[in-house]
Amino acid sequence: MRKIAVLMGGGKGTRFWPMSVEGRPKQFLSIVSEKSMIQQTAERIKPVVGEENIWVVTTSSMAEEVKKHLPFIGDRIIEEPFGKNTAPAVLLSMRRLLSHYDDFLVAFLPADHFIEDEDVFASQLGACFEAAREDIITMGIPPTRPDTGYGYIKFEPSQERTIKGFKFYRALGFTEKPSLERAAKFLQEGNYYWNSGIFVWNAKIFLQRLAKFSREFYNIYEEMGRKKIEEVYQEVEALPIDKAFMEKLPSFLVARAEFRWSDLGSWHSLWEVLEKDPQGNVTKGDVILHEASGNLVLTTKKTVVIGARDLAIVETPHGLLVMSKDASSHLKKIIEKGGKRK
Repeated sequence: MRKIAVLMGGGKGTRFWPMSVEGRPKQFLSIVSEKSMIQQTAERIKPVVGEENIWVVTTSSMAEEVKKHLPFIGDRIIEEPFGKNTAPAVLLSMRRLLSHYDDFLVAFLPADHFIEDEDVFASQLGACFEAAREDIITMGIPPTRPDTGYGYIKFEPSQERTIKGFKFYRALGFTEKPSLERAAKFLQEGNYYWNSGIFVWNAKIFLQRLAKFSREFYNIYEEMGRKKIEEVYQEVEALPIDKAFMEKLPSFLVARAEFRWSDLGSWHSLWEVLEKDPQGNVTKGDVILHEASGNLVLTTKKTVVIGARDLAIVETPHGLLVMSKDASSHLKKIIEKGGKRK
């Protein structure tokens, strides 16, 4: 059975301002290597599905940028008129794919996540494809802290399966971004994973379960075949596929991820994954540090940092950001209130 991967490449470019701006969100940035995030994601999955089976779903306004980063992609770009979160993007992708192929397995992956141990990831994605012949699959990340920024997947430890050497569990449901108290309780209980946003399924099984458990979004899928996509997008609710579909399933499988992962959702999370000096600083550019620790400093100009602790200092032609690394939750709101991000 054909294996396909769809990279979800939307986004508004607010979380990594001033490095990312409107029309150039995180997936187009080279922030953890010389390659952009979307290039790294494509390279990561080529060994599993082959270059010819990689697709990208993104907005029409970013389609040309995708082609610059992935010259091999050709016409395998699924264009949304505008972003409405991942549920409409997945439905539009499934309709487009089913117009090309009769039967297939498909993985939906964010185009802008950080993953180490890429050989392990490729092997585990292969195991997920195998499991997806008969079930709906997601990858779960073992939590390392009580984080309120992630969704959590509860699983049943006694219902363990091993497929191609990797552990899968019967999932019991989602909890979207719990309070800190609940997140700490989940960590203590030990049978919760972070939701990675990576999903794998058989196309026919997906449609069957969408029709049975998420009739509203199945009807939207049907409307995509009858109406102009712009009209459907104007009316559809902007929901992630987690809430529109996965949360409504009575049962699915979650694979325990065996690789290092980050969604790189903030400057703090970027600092976490990058190599640091003995004082815990991450720097790029002409940077001089004195009695400074735990900082992230990315600049294009000569920059001197003295006596600073745990700051994110990011300078680009688009602007200058100076903030506590832990204040990332405020950045998106502030930038959006500031009008256009040019």
